[in-house]
Amino acid sequence: MKTLFQKPERPWLIAALIAGALLVATLFVPLWRMELVAPQYPEGLVMKAYGYKFVDDPASRYDDVREINGLNHYIGMKPIEEVTEMRLFIPAVIALAVGTLLVPFVNWQRKWFRLLITLGFWTMPLFFIADLQYWLYYYGHTMNEEAPLNTGAFTPKVVGTTHVWNFHSNTTFEVGFYMLVAAALAITLVPAVPALLRRLRVATPSGRHAGERERASALRRGATALKILLPLALVAGAMMIGHDRASAQDGGGGALTLQQRIDAAEAEEIIVVDGGVHHERILIDKPISIIGRNWPVIDGDGQGDVVTISADDVVFSGFEIRNSSRSISAEPAAIKVRDADRVKITGNRVRESYFALHMTDSVGSAVEGNDFRAGTGVPEERRGHGMYLWQVSDSTIYQNVIRDAADAIHLEFSENNLVVENEAYDSRYALHFMYAHRNKIVRNNFHDNLAGAVLMFSHELIVKDNEFSSNRAGATGAGMLLKDNDNIFVEGNRLIRNKFGMTVEGTPQTAGTTAIFQRNLFALNDVGIALTSTAPITFVENAVIDNTVPVKALSGSIAHTPADASAPQAKGAALPKAAVWSSNGRGNYWSDYGGYDQDGDGVGDQPYRPRPAFAGRLAEDDTLRLFQFTPAQEAIDLAAEMFPVFRYDAVIEDGYPLQEPPEGLALSGAAGQNFPLLVVSALLAALAAGLIVAWGGVRVGALVPGRVGRRHVRGLTA
Repeated sequence: MKTLFQKPERPWLIAALIAGALLVATLFVPLWRMELVAPQYPEGLVMKAYGYKFVDDPASRYDDVREINGLNHYIGMKPIEEVTEMRLFIPAVIALAVGTLLVPFVNWQRKWFRLLITLGFWTMPLFFIADLQYWLYYYGHTMNEEAPLNTGAFTPKVVGTTHVWNFHSNTTFEVGFYMLVAAALAITLVPAVPALLRRLRVATPSGRHAGERERASALRRGATALKILLPLALVAGAMMIGHDRASAQDGGGGALTLQQRIDAAEAEEIIVVDGGVHHERILIDKPISIIGRNWPVIDGDGQGDVVTISADDVVFSGFEIRNSSRSISAEPAAIKVRDADRVKITGNRVRESYFALHMTDSVGSAVEGNDFRAGTGVPEERRGHGMYLWQVSDSTIYQNVIRDAADAIHLEFSENNLVVENEAYDSRYALHFMYAHRNKIVRNNFHDNLAGAVLMFSHELIVKDNEFSSNRAGATGAGMLLKDNDNIFVEGNRLIRNKFGMTVEGTPQTAGTTAIFQRNLFALNDVGIALTSTAPITFVENAVIDNTVPVKALSGSIAHTPADASAPQAKGAALPKAAVWSSNGRGNYWSDYGGYDQDGDGVGDQPYRPRPAFAGRLAEDDTLRLFQFTPAQEAIDLAAEMFPVFRYDAVIEDGYPLQEPPEGLALSGAAGQNFPLLVVSALLAALAAGLIVAWGGVRVGALVPGRVGRRHVRGLTA
């Protein structure tokens, strides 16, 4: 055993402890980092590589690795996954650390063992670079040719920026890699320090004067300090280099203005702007991507358009734009797109402007994930539109939030667009179509406007799975207002608590065309469905629940509907005779239907002919609105059924009324409670009770005399 082990050698033991600690620490920190900046991810997707796994940035709101693999799938790149080398990283670190600590204790072939250990330390960072570069090359050169997007072969850089179309990736080494380098330097340099000191002693004869001895002593002290400080300095320096490199790639523009950076950029380049307030107006006239991080602000200082885009294939994302001009005649906008195709406006905020977005003559563009509040604090008649699209086709308007606008979304002479999952409120019209054909309106939420969707002079429309609620401001508040449309299909929508759930005129307009409404919910509106005689719609399998007036006939133009939705029908008003209220033996569900279903087929055995006593009387006396949806209304309607003193003409006949709402169209308990009305009713009831008690007390006091009264009575009787 004595020939195998020996007393540990201090220099190597010190080096082994430092290098081993650094090596083991790399198990807990990342070695490499990739940030992918894409138009739909303006904040960037971050993937960090440890020696044995890939992880997301914990501060990100995305599942970054999964999202990166999803983007790679579109260009045909294989998914990023762990490889064999990563599975060997932990065993290699443990073996190397144990071997390093063993060296100072062994007494056989120490030089070869030390050399082997030192090579092992240097192999770790060098092999990591070579292996990483191999895999990046492999991923970029084994592309699926059948992928939706064909980028051709390319090699992402281990360190630096790689551009692919309008995507770019920034890659840097992380602290773990620099700790590997520091460990290799420590195991290489620290054991050599004693030999260096011995050479210094030999080179210093004993007879030399004291000054030379002092210098030698100082050298020895400096070498000793070097043993401890060198590894720490290496790690700190490496971390600073990595930070500086990342900062250099962060897209800072120094003293250049945004317009100067745009002018200097080449086609398909990505400009990343990090924070700050930029008082300028910019023109983007080349196909580049401008990505904002940490919400940089572009302030137009009240002059003209703030951002103008006049080139195809521009991506503009992640900015706050504010303070356009408000000169109405010039139609100024925070973002103006002119004669440009395939433009992407994503993830921006607009404040204090006339139009938020003004887009004309564009094909294949996308407006996604924006927050437009351009007219906050401005009177409605002085606001511009949230989005104004004129001659825009084959484009997508997706997941935007728009408020405080004239029209939140206005499409004119625009075709084949998809309006999906947007929210619009506190505006005049949430959605306004004029001569806008072949468009789809899907899963939007339009609430608290004058009108939800105003669709006029448009053909081939699909309106599906939207919510139109509490649109009741002004005289003509409506969930949907349709005028002179052909071939419109409306399904799965919820129209709740509007003044009019839906008003229809001249729809369908042309012979041979249709207007089909099926499986929609009309609930808690003042008027559920209001039609002119020129609206021969098909209305089947809808649920009409707890509306004050289920169906109302209008005369003239719906643009001049009376302010009171429950006012008497104009003289001569009539519903369209050609309207269809049932199909294939199934009609609609009407909450006020009182018939029965003897054969149990889910369809009432008697036609639905609404003659609501309360609603009819309400049309003549608006003060009864205080008792709407209360037991008083139910009592009046029930009494009219039992004792038909008040009879009102039936406005429609549904020959096959449904006994239950179609699946998915039942009114939920929360939606069925009109809490403001309940509170008002409770207060009125309390007030009435108080008045009754007070009035009753006065009458009782008058009828039951007190002491004075009794004397007075006795006096009279005497």
